[in-house]
Amino acid sequence: MYYRSITSKLLLSTAIIGLSSASAVAQDNITPEDEIIVVGTQIKGSDIAGILPVTSLSTEDIELTGAVSGSELLESIPQLGEVTFTEARFTGVNGARGDVGSVNLRGVGDGNTLVLLNGRRLVNHPGTQAVNQTPVVSVNSNAIPVTGIKRLEVLRDGASAVYGTDAVAGVINTILDDSYEGGQFTLQYGTSEGTGLDETSGSFKWGKDVNDGKTNISIFGNVMLRNGMRATELRNSSTEDLRPFFEGTIYEGDTQLRNLSTQTQFGEFETLAGEARIDGVGDDDFHIQPTSFDGCRGPDLGGDVCIDNGGSIDTALRLDRAGYRDIVGDTDRYNLMAFVNHEMDNGAEFFGEASYYHADYQREREGAAILSSTRIVIPDTAFYNPFGQSIRIMDLRPLDAGTRVANVKNDSFRILGGFRGAAGDWDWETAALHSEASTKDRTNRISNTLFQQAIARTDASAYNPFAGGNQVDLNAPNFANDQNTIDSFVVDVKRDGKTSLTLADAKVSNGSLYALPAGNVGFAAGVEWRHESYNDDRDDRLDGTQQFTDIVTGETFASDVLGSSATPDTDGDRDVFSAFAELAVPVVSPEMSIPLVHSFDMQLAARAESYSDVGSVIKPKIAASWYPFDRFQVRGAYSEGFRAPNLEQINATAIRRSNTAREDWILCEAISRANNTPFDTGDCDSQAIEGVRSGGPDLEPESSKNFSLGATFEPVDDLIFTLDFWRIEQDGLVGLFSDQNEITLDYLLRLQGSSNDRVVREAPDAEVAAIFTAAGLAPAGDILRVEQPFTNLDLRETEGLDFGAQYRFEIDKIGRFNAKVNVAQIRKFFQTPSARALEIIDAVEAGNINDAVEVVAQEDFIRQNGNPEWRYTASLTWRGGNWGAGAFYRYVGDVVDTSVTGDGYDFLEVDSFNTLNLYADYTFDGDNTGNLLSDTRLRFGVRNVGDNKPPLADEFARGYFVGIHSNRGRYWYGSIRKNF
Repeated sequence: MYYRSITSKLLLSTAIIGLSSASAVAQDNITPEDEIIVVGTQIKGSDIAGILPVTSLSTEDIELTGAVSGSELLESIPQLGEVTFTEARFTGVNGARGDVGSVNLRGVGDGNTLVLLNGRRLVNHPGTQAVNQTPVVSVNSNAIPVTGIKRLEVLRDGASAVYGTDAVAGVINTILDDSYEGGQFTLQYGTSEGTGLDETSGSFKWGKDVNDGKTNISIFGNVMLRNGMRATELRNSSTEDLRPFFEGTIYEGDTQLRNLSTQTQFGEFETLAGEARIDGVGDDDFHIQPTSFDGCRGPDLGGDVCIDNGGSIDTALRLDRAGYRDIVGDTDRYNLMAFVNHEMDNGAEFFGEASYYHADYQREREGAAILSSTRIVIPDTAFYNPFGQSIRIMDLRPLDAGTRVANVKNDSFRILGGFRGAAGDWDWETAALHSEASTKDRTNRISNTLFQQAIARTDASAYNPFAGGNQVDLNAPNFANDQNTIDSFVVDVKRDGKTSLTLADAKVSNGSLYALPAGNVGFAAGVEWRHESYNDDRDDRLDGTQQFTDIVTGETFASDVLGSSATPDTDGDRDVFSAFAELAVPVVSPEMSIPLVHSFDMQLAARAESYSDVGSVIKPKIAASWYPFDRFQVRGAYSEGFRAPNLEQINATAIRRSNTAREDWILCEAISRANNTPFDTGDCDSQAIEGVRSGGPDLEPESSKNFSLGATFEPVDDLIFTLDFWRIEQDGLVGLFSDQNEITLDYLLRLQGSSNDRVVREAPDAEVAAIFTAAGLAPAGDILRVEQPFTNLDLRETEGLDFGAQYRFEIDKIGRFNAKVNVAQIRKFFQTPSARALEIIDAVEAGNINDAVEVVAQEDFIRQNGNPEWRYTASLTWRGGNWGAGAFYRYVGDVVDTSVTGDGYDFLEVDSFNTLNLYADYTFDGDNTGNLLSDTRLRFGVRNVGDNKPPLADEFARGYFVGIHSNRGRYWYGSIRKNF
């Protein structure tokens, strides 16, 4: 009854306005006979102009970018923010990896942009990615083909009332050429200069009208085969020690830029609590090193290695992992789409769609190291244990077990069928679809259980953890251990994910519901039901089914995979019912001859949605367009949105993640006070901390408000300028008070005589307790874990400006030109600190805690990390007879890398990044003579003409910001396209 009541109220009283065209920068190749609905309205044939800002890319625009994937195409649009789902992030088995890209309009977060294909939702990718340690979801942009696209529309304004309350930042709608007649195939080859990366792609389009023109069948296909790139082929990722690249700058010699790993085959060990120290070592911890190094002591290990006391290896022994990695993986991608449109005898039309996407992906990286939360003990009886007592492995990376090779298969399909037609002045449409996406992730890993068993053997076939690394090349593996032994503990680890979307809808529209003095009122209304599901099935060795129990201590750990935290399986589903109504209301028309009001149109809308798991909501939208005179427009809009927590955030329990480079500030404080020395972050940094994250039904939905105000000006025909201000307020975002913030709050509370119960510590040993006692502080042991429940954050405010310009002109005997500029500026990006964060901020400002402390993921985000203030593009195309050419320029503004701080500067400055793409082509005339080259286009192009490398940043494993910069360098390509 509630749903029926809401529906009737919407249909009777909710108003809205037809939108329409866009920042005219955009609506290319749209002709009256297309009889389309532009993104932003459901009213067919609405003629209300330009109320909302829309960027539209034509086929020509898309080809100009040179993109070979949906992710690359979206990155060319300045209003799209940092890409968080991308292979270049080096995510492990717990992240989204493979052939994947995300959609982040306005940079306000994945999942805040509604992505449509031919006007209806796409299924989410099965993988999730941690953003600020919180799992987010997104449509896989790489599953959207870049061939067969008629146009791509980006509604840069909230559209919750029209399409769905989760369209907080806007809508991206890909319109495919679903009624094609003719044939076309294209072949392209491209390569990144100076690297092994190359891409070969082929596509075809075929369509035919049959049944006396009443039926059209269209089929599109695309194949892309890519050989990847080694990390050593790109300057930024060629080494983990970035210091040589900063010589001659204020950052020269800064050890923060030395990202070499302390986890190598030269292991670090300790005696068990209560056990005697090893004779000749004089310490309870020790490490392995070459005998050529100073400090050898203790029992003879044989060979070229020895023991030195202390738990840290020499700096010279640190591992540069770059040589083990691919920066770009090998990918085979396939897309196939089919459409049928059939006009029935009664005037109605059946339309159908079927699509399939598949990708095979492979990538290599260094083997994993032992986690601080899951350390393995060597039994005293192990063949290679010379100490006569059990020894705990503190750090060890078994490089001789080989690199980790990730093989990821992505699949998705979509089946849709529907009917549409007209009855009098009313147009109607109804459809149903079912779509699924799946991911199968396989990696060769080390089993903790089997690894300990191999170490514990009592004969020479045992694995020797004291063998150390390669003496000739310290970055290479030492293959002293038997390969059969190594094979005994290497296992395949899987992660299978699946998402589904089932949807049914019905809608009606009338472009002339009734007449007003200014024109006809347009109306649309509709209902929708959808069912969404999510399933994440982890390997038994990861989800707690097959745990690791140490054969010496009897301690049990949830994960049996060396180097990976345990994560339980997660699944969930929800149903969503919705209803909307929309009105397009002309208030003043040009024929009314009102001074300074050439025309005035309004849009009013509302949408009700009922979620099976988080409740119900109604959200409105109102927009207006005012033309003081014919060529100048002022437009504005206000809308509200609502986003339910995603299915992992609600259903996840005890997600364990090991995080590195954390600072346990209370230890720094204790050492400083006890020794009467300056506070030194080096005393407590580089801590490996396990965070335990959990969701639950207590999470509340996020709410949002979206404001926009803009103007368009067309001084002469075919020249138009647009300027739009926008603002988004998001309240209750699902997130975390990061593990570092929790540790910092524990620091503050311990100075006040209490502690943060979310930071769980072990009992301090005598040495550590003595330091704290001398400092006058309650002893604090090592951190075992940090409890991190997902929570609703405080208000986040984002605002900015968009500027666009387009000029189309023709020069006699030279040809036609089309010039475009698209500029995006973020003027404000601010996260209101929570009460707990304010405690820390106030304490720093008052001098109660050391000023080295910073609050993570709070306050101002502009220019921080992947959030540049400025982005813009400019393009110019020319067509003259058989010849054509184009240029595309892209600029991404400078940012700062907050992971590097120091005296004399606040953060590491990361330069702006710009690229220029060029192409030229020739199209042979179509002469219907059977000539092989008839109606054939040859194109040659280059992306990033200047071979600009991504600006250096202190980012793990890549040396640049992967979400905003490209690693391709100068990229040459050639293509041939044949129409038949």
